[in-house]
Amino acid sequence: MIVVNKRLLRWLTIVLPVGFTILLLVLTDLLFATPASVSELAFALLLVALGTSGFSAWVFRIIDVREAEIARRASQLEALSSAALALTTELDLALVLQKVVDLSKDLVAARFGALGVLDETGKYFEQFITSGISSERRREIGEPPMGHGVFSVLIDDGRPLRVDDIRRHHRSVGFPASHPEMKSLLGVPIISKGKVIGDLYVADKLPNVAAETSSAVSEHPFESEDQQVLEMFATQAAIAIENAKLYRQVQQLAVLEERQRFGMDLHDGIIQSIYAVGLMLEDIQRRVENEPKASGARIGKAIQSLNQVIRDLRNYILDLRPQHFQGRDILQGVEELARALRANSLVDVSVTQGSINLERITPAQTVEILHIAQEALSNVQKHARATEVSIRLENLDNRVLQMCIEDNGTSIPREALTDSPGNGLRNMRERTNGLGGEIEIGPLTEGGTRVAVRIPLREG
Repeated sequence: MIVVNKRLLRWLTIVLPVGFTILLLVLTDLLFATPASVSELAFALLLVALGTSGFSAWVFRIIDVREAEIARRASQLEALSSAALALTTELDLALVLQKVVDLSKDLVAARFGALGVLDETGKYFEQFITSGISSERRREIGEPPMGHGVFSVLIDDGRPLRVDDIRRHHRSVGFPASHPEMKSLLGVPIISKGKVIGDLYVADKLPNVAAETSSAVSEHPFESEDQQVLEMFATQAAIAIENAKLYRQVQQLAVLEERQRFGMDLHDGIIQSIYAVGLMLEDIQRRVENEPKASGARIGKAIQSLNQVIRDLRNYILDLRPQHFQGRDILQGVEELARALRANSLVDVSVTQGSINLERITPAQTVEILHIAQEALSNVQKHARATEVSIRLENLDNRVLQMCIEDNGTSIPREALTDSPGNGLRNMRERTNGLGGEIEIGPLTEGGTRVAVRIPLREG
């Protein structure tokens, strides 16, 4: 393949026509009896030079624009491929949904992103995941949107939506208090198996990377190229979401099968043994007055049988326990607990992590922290009636591990913090104190409960 320098080619487009013109004028001067004057020749050459220069500049300006467009599209396709690959590495549904929003925002250089997951009717959002807005700001905004206003356009039509100015759209109902200002909007549907399962939105097109840190509203609209990229990504997102849903169903099925096996084992083994001891005690009750010596021996045998049942039950429980705690690091253990809560209650549980040095968390600390997390999640399942739970693990100043568990259900009563009838809160505090850490348990202002545990890490 011959590669021609574009700069050389630019000059050739000027030099060659001028040279050809000079040759043509020379031949004309030799062949015809009345040659042109020097001034006429110079004027002709000037016209040719100006014409070819202008034509060359026009042609190469078009080439430069096309090259820049090709480079931009190649960059977008590369980013799209990387984003699609990033989605395939995750199977947790909550994390997949958050990744979809984060990646879509980066793909089209937008300041904000959101994903509205539609309910069974396809008319309202049952979940609304955002990117570019802090958790504190989301709490200040209040309830997430249901699918009214401009959002309803995409829900009703099921076609991509581009809006240059949200406030001027005829369906706009304005922004709630504390909501960041937004101008441009681009939305595309996420379609799986012919059905719209959600709508993906990005807002405030950024002119460049540096503008991302600015709080000013962007005046740049989204273009058709942005729409094409987002539509292609929505197709990949639909596949990733369906895979995550299938994975969740498999996990739920595994839990149900484990429940069934547990019930069968209890019924066929331990419960039958307890039933046999019960029959033995009933027989002793009838004989105790007439045969006291024999009854005493049979009572001793019944006690031995009960002790054996206790050992069997303990061994069975200990056989299950390592699946959750022993041999797991803190992240694996929390993921297991989250999956179990999702399967047992269908609560939407998200697990996020900051920078964590697992080597500085001892096995003993891991087991105790997971016991605390298990108790906190058990309380959510029993009392909170929550639909969402978030678990975050992170290092504070590389010296303390913090685990924060928040739910959106019924807040824990303040009197329960000091006078709880159960052992759960007390056990959580005792385990935390035993690790030399601290724990904070309290209601959230917008509803729900927050449990924050901070455990000092061992020296690295």
